[in-house]
Parts: sequence; structure tokens; C-alpha cells
Amino acid sequence: MKVLSLIFVVVSLLAASDAHPGGLDANGGHYNRKTDKYHYHRKPVKQTSKAAVEEKAYWISSTGKTHNKSCRYYRACKGHASDTPSGVNCKICGGANH
Repeated sequence: MKVLSLIFVVVSLLAASDAHPGGLDANGGHYNRKTDKYHYHRKPVKQTSKAAVEEKAYWISSTGKTHNKSCRYYRACKGHASDTPSGVNCKICGGANH
């Protein structure tokens, strides 16, 4: 009975550990709304060319919304970097209208 109780306690502690359900984006990380920060779970992919390292003015999400560099969704969601805005401007950062 003591062994069964010990197993129950261990399983309960593991279930209460500090995990979260957030999915990871192509960079191996995601935006944490509680801390208002983006963080990595996997090592980011190294950029090889100088052009790839330079940040573009906008992030165009997979849904077509334009985010500027000050937006919490810039590089934090699926999409691609661009120097020209396209689609609908983000309601949080204003996209191209900031």
C-alpha cells in the first residue's frame, strides 16, 4: 500500500510540473502571454547569409496579417519576413500604420 501511495504522489507531482500547452513555431519557440515575452524551447536555426540575419520591417503571418517589429507577434507566429506590408494590418500593433 505504501508503494502505491508513493507512486500516486510522484505521478501527481509530475502532472503539476511547470509545463505548458503552447506549440512551437518554426524558430523552436513561442510567445508566452503570461510573461509578455517570446522564448525558445529548441535552439534557434542558425542563419547563414547576411541577408537572412537582417531583420525585415514586417512579419506577414500565415493568415495574411502584417505585424511591425514592435508587435508581440513579430516572428512569433507562422509566416515570413518582408520589407513590404501585405494583407490586413494587425489590430494590436497597427502593422504598416504604426
